[in-house]
Amino acid sequence: MLKLRRHSLLVLIVMLFTLTVVFMFDDVLFYLLFERILGFELNLFGRSVVVALLTLLNLWLALLVVKSMNAKPETGSEGMLGATGTVKKVAPPFSWVMVRGELWKARAEESLAVGDRVIVRDLQGLTLHVAREHKNADGESA
Repeated sequence: MLKLRRHSLLVLIVMLFTLTVVFMFDDVLFYLLFERILGFELNLFGRSVVVALLTLLNLWLALLVVKSMNAKPETGSEGMLGATGTVKKVAPPFSWVMVRGELWKARAEESLAVGDRVIVRDLQGLTLHVAREHKNADGESA
């Protein structure tokens, strides 16, 4: 786990540096074009403020990119793991559950009834492997 964190930190640093350099080059070209079109130039302080603001904007964009890279997948089989649904029909050995607005064939280790809330544990082909969602004393999923 420590290697993964070091790797993520290294990727973050490299991305921040690279994106800042690339975006700053692009921003400088845009700024020079903007100066040419409007026909005025900023003094050194004004340019420094513009550079600082653009750098902060670029760093913020780079952080958003890294955050999206580390986000849990929302599509594909990885995105289905942990999703919740409702049992719509039971016909052993299968049940049909509604997950994210779609009806899926499902298997469960325990018997399910129509209306039960389930959590997706695995996906094999087009069959979900689900377990009944258990609530704790606070009403939260356990």
